Formats: sequence, structure tokens, C-alpha cells
Amino acid sequence: MKSIRIIRMTIAALFLAATVAYFLTADYAHSESLEELRVHNALSAVPATQVIPSSVALCMGALLFWLCVTFFMGRLYCSTVCPIGTFSDLFMRLRREVGKLFPRRFGLRFRFKKASRWRYHIMAIYFICLVIGIMAVPFVVEPWNIVRNAASIFDPDAVAGTWSVLGAGLLVGIVAGFVMLLLVAVWGFVSGRDYCNTVCPLGQAYALIDHFALLHIEFDPDKCISCMRCEEVCRSSCIKVSERLVDNSRCVRCFDCIAKCPTGAIRLQSTRNRAATPMLEKTPD
Repeated sequence: MKSIRIIRMTIAALFLAATVAYFLTADYAHSESLEELRVHNALSAVPATQVIPSSVALCMGALLFWLCVTFFMGRLYCSTVCPIGTFSDLFMRLRREVGKLFPRRFGLRFRFKKASRWRYHIMAIYFICLVIGIMAVPFVVEPWNIVRNAASIFDPDAVAGTWSVLGAGLLVGIVAGFVMLLLVAVWGFVSGRDYCNTVCPLGQAYALIDHFALLHIEFDPDKCISCMRCEEVCRSSCIKVSERLVDNSRCVRCFDCIAKCPTGAIRLQSTRNRAATPMLEKTPD
């Protein structure tokens, strides 16, 4: 089961690299060089795997695929394919490395915290803006569009039309992209996946679906020794060891907790665990 974390990290790294390469080769689509054109076309499958661009292109296959994956296994999209999620993880990792040098100042140990009460309000505002046509909000906060806005410095034509329709110039789009990237970087450095669980509208939409996921992260109370390792590495701050609780709606399925647990007390499964030791069971009155 622990190897699934390595697989997840490998897929996430590949998708982030492919996303960056896709935008860096954007100008090749207008090149007269056949070889350069082939490079860009080979990477054109990247946006087709993302929810927002595939939905805009009416390619519902990718959307339905990720809905099915989420119903089955939870928020794998957030931990593998989403470029902003992986970007956030990189800065969280940077914080860990800095913390090894300056443990008192930058040591990164997560603790459980309650879900933000604003997360669904923000998602509601996002969908209202989509319905009434205020497209500036989606183009600023959606993960794919954040990367696209920042990358437009390499291919201005990719977003110039969009921001012109919104009554703003290309510079506004580029600045918005870099500001949001900076926000995600700082948020990831300080608090892990808080951006994904507070602001990102896709993250909140998947959180609603995750309530009904077939597989979820569960504690085995009789194996848990309260070592706190799973809670300390949880980048979503959604594990509370003292209550043997995992808030699966915020879990992005990074599987760090499974990899760090020394007793196998936390794992991905379909059943809900109950305490097997009689002393832990509530006795009837």
C-alpha cells in the first residue's frame, strides 16, 4: 500500500513537467518548423486531462473520468494532475528542507484544524459568477487558468483575447497569474494544501463528491499507538489522532500518512472501522 504514494508522486511530477513544457512550447504552434509543431502537438493532450480546459472544449470525457475516479477513490485529481496542487506541494517540500536547517523557525509539523467555514461560500460565489457571466473570477482562481495566465508571458496570444473580452489588457492577466502563483507558493510554504481546501473551487467541488467516495482513509483504533506521525505529515491538516478522525473531504490522497504509519493503523479502504477492543466500546446503560 505504501508504494501507491511513490506512484502518486511520480504521476504528479510528470504532469507538472508536461504542463510547464506545454506552455513553454506554445509559440511552436505558430512556427513553420514541422518538428517544433510536432513537439507542441505531442503535449496537447495535457490540457485534455484537466477539468476546466476539457469542459470548455466540451470534451466531457475527461470530466466524467475524474468524477468517476473521485467517486471511487477520492481527490486523486488534486494530488496527481492538478498543476497548482503539485506546485503547492513543491513549496511545502521546500519548507521541510529549510526546516531541517532551521528547525525552531521553519520546522513544519501539521496539526489538525477545522475546515474553513468560508470554503463553500467561495465555491458558491465562483459558480454564481459563472452563471451570471462575471468571468474574471474563474479566470483568476481556477488552477489551470492561474498557470495559463502566468505562462502567457511566453505566448501572449493564448490569453490576450480572453482578457480583451473581459475589458482588461494582457498585462492584467499576466499580473493576475503571477500574483496567484505567489499566493499559492506562500500558502504552500506556510500551510501545505490550505489553498486547495479553502479557495480552489474545484477542490471544494471534489470535496462534496468525496463524501460518497467508495474508498477513504480510515484508522484502525486497535493498531494506532498515537505516535502522531500521520497528523504531522498531513498536508491538508485533516487528521486528528486523538479522535481517530480523518476528514476525507479535505484529504487530497497524498498517502503520506499511510507511508509514515509504523503500525499500518491508517489505510485506504472501503469499510468504516470500529474499535475491536471491548474496553474501547461504549457499554450500554
